[in-house]
Amino acid sequence: MEDQVFVQSVAEAPVADRAAFLRQVALRTFGGLLLTALVAVASTLFAAPVVVQGGTWAILAFVYGSFFGAQFLGRKMVYGDQKLAGFVVGCSLQGLALGFLLLVAMVTAAPGEGLALIGYSLLMVVLATAAMLVYVTMEKRDFSMLRGGLAMLGIPMLVLMGLQVVLPMNGMAGVAISGVFLAVSVGALLYRLNVVLRQFPVTAATEASFELTLSIVVFFWNLLSFIMRLRRR
Repeated sequence: MEDQVFVQSVAEAPVADRAAFLRQVALRTFGGLLLTALVAVASTLFAAPVVVQGGTWAILAFVYGSFFGAQFLGRKMVYGDQKLAGFVVGCSLQGLALGFLLLVAMVTAAPGEGLALIGYSLLMVVLATAAMLVYVTMEKRDFSMLRGGLAMLGIPMLVLMGLQVVLPMNGMAGVAISGVFLAVSVGALLYRLNVVLRQFPVTAATEASFELTLSIVVFFWNLLSFIMRLRRR
């Protein structure tokens, strides 16, 4: 997440402004997640099967293009003058990449288990995110110590997340790698929630929603990958 110079943080804003900001963030984050989910379903049904026919390099190009397009192009637009367009672009690109993981879950699981795994992972993400939100709201802690580690691990994690789509990474090694990614994504989401609730200005609802949406999607990706590897080890 890019450094921003904020005039007034959410924590310092009047109660009415803070409530309006949090309401906008909640609605836009829900909208971003819904858009990501719809695009992911379309990608699973239509885009991913076509790209798979192009082989490993085509898959990697598509997944990495979607990942980094969301992280860099989408973020640049959101923090610039094209906020809404960047939000839509970023969420849509994340959905395109996520479609490949959903396809892998459906194909590699036993008949009827793919949807169950996806549904279970989705429920766990919702519950865990809600628990983290309650924790961050009640415990006024400084999570700045996470920032350096997240900055160092962010790009390598995205690279290896893309490789997970085409490489088996089975056994305990695969479980361990997925476990590390899951821990990093949990820390990233916890850090993002804390920043949104305490440091963002009340005028940056779109930026805050974008950061939360991407963090939740990455959390879901790593949780589903971890569960899939636990079942295959």
